[in-house]
Amino acid sequence: MTRILVDRSEELGVLDRLWGRGAPALLVLYGRRRLGKTFLVTSWTLMRNVSFVYIIVNFSDPGPALLDIEEQLKEQLGLRPRIESLRGLVELITRLFCSGRRVIIIDEFQRLAEAGLPQLLQEAWDRVMSSCGAGSVLVLLGSSVGAVERVALHGGAPLYGRATAILRLRPMNFMESYPMLREAPTAEEAFRLYSVFGGTPYYLSLLDPAEGVEGNTWDLVFAPGAPLLDEPLRVLLAEVREPDRYQAIMEAIATGAARLSEIASRTGIAATSLPRYLRVLEEMELVRRVEPLGGGKGVYRILDNFFRFWYRHVAPKLSMLELGRRRAAWRAALSGVERLAAESWEAEAFSHFLVTLEERGESPVAAGPWWWKGVEIDALVLTQEALYGIESKWSNLTARDVVRTAARLEAKLEALPARLREGKRLIPVIYARSIKDREDVEGVEVYSLEDVIERGRHTPVHVVRGME
Repeated sequence: MTRILVDRSEELGVLDRLWGRGAPALLVLYGRRRLGKTFLVTSWTLMRNVSFVYIIVNFSDPGPALLDIEEQLKEQLGLRPRIESLRGLVELITRLFCSGRRVIIIDEFQRLAEAGLPQLLQEAWDRVMSSCGAGSVLVLLGSSVGAVERVALHGGAPLYGRATAILRLRPMNFMESYPMLREAPTAEEAFRLYSVFGGTPYYLSLLDPAEGVEGNTWDLVFAPGAPLLDEPLRVLLAEVREPDRYQAIMEAIATGAARLSEIASRTGIAATSLPRYLRVLEEMELVRRVEPLGGGKGVYRILDNFFRFWYRHVAPKLSMLELGRRRAAWRAALSGVERLAAESWEAEAFSHFLVTLEERGESPVAAGPWWWKGVEIDALVLTQEALYGIESKWSNLTARDVVRTAARLEAKLEALPARLREGKRLIPVIYARSIKDREDVEGVEVYSLEDVIERGRHTPVHVVRGME
C-alpha cells in the first residue's frame, strides 16, 4: 500500500538528525489529536528503512494496558512476551532499546502517567538507556497536550531535561496543505475547503477535493453517518473534564464573543472563572488570545478552521440534525463559507508575508494586528527600515481598486504614533483573491491567491510505500 506524507520537512529533519547521531536519543513528539504524529514517525521509519517497534497505550488501567501491549508485541516480535507490571514493560523496552539499533515508539504514553510510567522511563533512561551503545531512538508520542507537558516538559516533571529533542506538531497552513487540495475545481474552491476543514491532516485526508465545499461538507459533516459530525465533541471529551463548559465557551467565541465579559455573558460562566478554561483551550491551540500591537485589549478567537466552522455553523444546528432536517442545516452552513474564507485569508496573508520577508532577508522586529483610537489595520510588520501595513481582501480587485485601498491604508499608516513611523518607509501591502491588471500598480506590494498557491505547489510530498 502507498500513501503520501505532505511536508513536515522540519520534523523529518529532526528525526534524520537524531538517527544520524548514532547515539541514544529521546524524542518527545506531541500535539493535538488527528495531526498525524504516528503517521509521521512510522512513515519516516519506512522511508529510511529503519527497524522499529511500535507500542500504543490504549488503556489508563495498567492491567488491560499490559495485556493489550503483550498482544501488540506478539505481532511484531513473533512471540508473546509476559509482562506482569509496568516495571516489567520498561525493562523489556530497555532490552529492545539496547540490544540492537532501532526506534522504539510508545504512543499515547501519557495515559499511564498516573500509574507511574514516566517515572519508570526516567529511571531506565538515567541508569541504562542513555548510555547503552546501540544508538537507538526512543520516541514518546502524546496527544493530550497538557498531560504531556506535565510529565515531560515542565520543571520537576519525571522526564524533564531528558529529551534530546522536543517537537510539537501543529496543523498545516494553506500553503502546506495545498497538495491535498489541488484537485479542487478552482483555486478559490481549494481555499474555501481549507477555510472550512483547516490544516489538520486527518480531516484533509477525508476530503474529495473535486467535490468542492458543498459535497465535502455534506458527506463529512451533515450526511447520516458523517465521520466529522461530532468530531469537536470527541476531541473535548477526550481532553477535558468539563466538556459542556468548554463547548459553551467555544460556541460563544465562534459566534462573536471576543472579550471575557462577552464570553461570560453568553455562557453564564463567571468572568473570574473563565481564564482557567481559556488557558486549556489555548494549550490545545483551539483558541488564541490576540493582542494588538501598541496596547489595547486583547480578544479571543478560534484558531482552528474546522472548529470555527463547526461551532459557528454546526453546533447551533444540532437540534435540527436530530429532527432530521439535515439538508436545511447544511444549506444554512454553506451561507457562511465566504465569511470563513475571508477570515482565513487574513491569517494566511499574514503568514505568507512573514515567509516572504524571511526569504528577502528582512527580520521583523514586531508583527501583529493594530486597533487603537479608531484606526484598524489587519496586520502591521515592523522591520529595521520599514513599516508594512497589510490589508486582506477576499475579493477580486482591479488595479484601480488596489490603488484606492492602498491610499486609505497609507493614510492609516501615517496616523500611527510617531514612535512606530520614525525613520521608516511606509509600505502598503494588499492581498486579494485576484488582481486584474496588477502590472499597472506602482508603489504597493500586491499578492493574490495565485501567489500563495504558487508557494504551495513547492510543498514537499513524500511517497510512503509499505503502509498497511
